[in-house]
Amino acid sequence: MKYYEKIILKNGKECILRNATAADAKEIKVHRIIVAGETDYMLRYPDELTMTEEEEAKTLEKKENSVDEMMLIAEIDGKLVANAGIYPIGRFDRIKHKADFGVSVKKAYWGMGLGTIMLERMIDIARTAGYEKLNLEVIEGNESAIRIYEKYGFKLYGTEEKGFRYRNHTYAAIHHMHLEL
Repeated sequence: MKYYEKIILKNGKECILRNATAADAKEIKVHRIIVAGETDYMLRYPDELTMTEEEEAKTLEKKENSVDEMMLIAEIDGKLVANAGIYPIGRFDRIKHKADFGVSVKKAYWGMGLGTIMLERMIDIARTAGYEKLNLEVIEGNESAIRIYEKYGFKLYGTEEKGFRYRNHTYAAIHHMHLEL
């Protein structure tokens, strides 16, 4: 899917929202590694992000040409500062009406409203792609994200205790939320 929009953030900065392309592979790989090291709420540790730049480029090319999945990136001053995506849960008839959603914002850009803006855009994009339901997972303790998701109508439908196990042998629950589109 393709997308392009210029917006002004609440701090007055111009931000470009656009679909990621194969040319963004290196920068996206670096972004993911940075964000994974800045918070305990991401799925992987930085050293677990092992996809090569070439593999990332192929994945991004597929998404760019897809009618039902997308990676959206946010750029400020020419730098990638956030990304979000919708991904089909599956292509079988019984589940192709649902998509998963995820978002990440570099810590230096928290508090600018980027996560909320990207969530809004991805909800619209999911509707355009024909999805009827958007699913996400959020880690217990990530209260600011939970508040935003609830504000946009996401409902909690389950909690998996000890869903995350950290390397220091502590645990966190994963909350499963969905939005009926």
